Amino acid sequence: MNLVSGKKGHFFALAAVTIGIFLGTALNSTAQMSKANRILLTRGLQLQGLIQPADIFHQDIYYNASYNTMNWGGSTAPDLQGTSPGVPWARWASDATQLPPLSGEAPFMGQLVSLSLSDEPYLDSSSDFIAMLNFFNAANATTYFTNTILFVNNWGAEVSDSGLTSFIAQAHPDMITFDEYPWQSVYDSSQPNSTGAVIPGPPTSFYSELRRYREFSKNYNIAFGIYRQAFHAVQDYNSTIYRNPSPSELRLNTTSALAFNAKMLIDFVYNAGATSLFDIEPNGYSGDLHTNALYNEMVDINRRAKNMGPALVRLTSIYNMHNTNDVNPPPGPVSTDVAFPDGTMTSTMIVRGRVISNGTTYATPLPAFFVADPQAFTNAANPNNSIYTWWEALKNDPYLNGWVVTNKAGVKNSGLPGDVIISWFKVLDESMDGTTYSNEVYMMVVNALSDPTGTAADCMQEIKLNFLVGTNISAVTMIDPETGLLTTNTMPVLAGSGSSTKRQLVLDLNGGDAVLFKFADGAPFVGQLSAPKLSAHVQSGNPTITIQGTPYSNYRLDWSTNMTSGGWNVLTNINIPTSPYTFTDITAGTGPRFYRAVATP
Repeated sequence: MNLVSGKKGHFFALAAVTIGIFLGTALNSTAQMSKANRILLTRGLQLQGLIQPADIFHQDIYYNASYNTMNWGGSTAPDLQGTSPGVPWARWASDATQLPPLSGEAPFMGQLVSLSLSDEPYLDSSSDFIAMLNFFNAANATTYFTNTILFVNNWGAEVSDSGLTSFIAQAHPDMITFDEYPWQSVYDSSQPNSTGAVIPGPPTSFYSELRRYREFSKNYNIAFGIYRQAFHAVQDYNSTIYRNPSPSELRLNTTSALAFNAKMLIDFVYNAGATSLFDIEPNGYSGDLHTNALYNEMVDINRRAKNMGPALVRLTSIYNMHNTNDVNPPPGPVSTDVAFPDGTMTSTMIVRGRVISNGTTYATPLPAFFVADPQAFTNAANPNNSIYTWWEALKNDPYLNGWVVTNKAGVKNSGLPGDVIISWFKVLDESMDGTTYSNEVYMMVVNALSDPTGTAADCMQEIKLNFLVGTNISAVTMIDPETGLLTTNTMPVLAGSGSSTKRQLVLDLNGGDAVLFKFADGAPFVGQLSAPKLSAHVQSGNPTITIQGTPYSNYRLDWSTNMTSGGWNVLTNINIPTSPYTFTDITAGTGPRFYRAVATP
């Protein structure tokens, strides 16, 4: 431990530790990073459940499922948020008169993470558009929401592209979200309140909306999120039955959204009578008293997402390819095919599975703006034929050269392979790699085979990815989704010679599960905190502490007057935009003071 003496009798003992709990504070911003992304770097990937205050609610049951922000549907229950400043929270606001702080909310405003302004406004209507524009103008003019994500939610396909474009350009939301609930059953008109045959996946229309919102997010440098389906309902008015999702479907609802770069997942609903996560008593008011099997699945699903979260909030989707003949081309790689259709989704690829209908085997349907690759097989009857959406070697990454997908469990989908989603990411800001590395490529692979019945293990697939042998790539670095720890996965060389020599990564994933990895080239894995190092000097009579750590990561700076007796006090919480980062303590006075830095989640 270093002792540094300075003017006015200050003495600084500098210690670094790597445990602690982040309490939340303003984030030091950079010009190119959006407000929502800056907040998410501090608050983390958002995993929220929509809580009904009128129903029974327990904080421990909620947080045991790895949610990180309490989301109140309409009114809040401040008494359930602890003592000030409380826990991170969010809620809906129906109009400008319902903006926080309402009664009892003022002491907790520093922990307000996100605020939904209205819900499902019809933005293609001029009256709704103007009302929502005024709503956002009022909220953006309020100093309370400097560190709060203000967003608007619509149901899938509710708003046209032109309507959403105009609204984003004028209202400047920090985030856009949508709700599209894919897990349904056939409506039985003769028995309206009974459940007909289940409608299985893949959730093609949900993927289409993920792509659409991902494009708006990318084009306007804002974040996007989704509502997950965690409810069941019979809607006679539009002949729709929403059923409880299966374990593999609930997982896929999560991982597919993350693969498209969603940053906020909100469960509709958490503890209301329509919940999928709890068994409800006949009176409908048991809330979260009786956890069930799907709640236990959510515990695992949220833990996996949370473990990947520190990396995911620091990543953004790569750009799609464009045609070589484009005038003033957009960013991103150029297609080698002169017939490449601009607007095609290429930053995410779907290796298409198979479905059987009336005895005939087909490739799974395509979401909007996903185009069948012209080099892929077309004969779906042979499960060994790889059929996939547009992909070109060496464009999204330098190494991927092929893949093989096998329905390893073999008990669902008639033993045929299901979809696999592969997405490519880059770092949100190049400084997150440090000064030595740039243009790092991250990949997420999702086993998108789901089934309305059975376990996630029943939908296990083996996914073999083949990579070209390169001079600096023999392994990938991967986040273990169960622990959050990094693992190094060495890829063996397959038999072959010359250009046919490849390395192979083998992934066995349960239905709906995913992995996130990068090529092991020595660059740090974003989101993995390094232990902070401190130094100090006196400037203008005040101690100035220099923190060396991981850029865009959270650190807590503590002080004490006596190292031997402990008693550390929180000085400040900082998300450092650069390393090294300096902080001046203007509260130190003239006595001795010791400092330590704590890396926090």
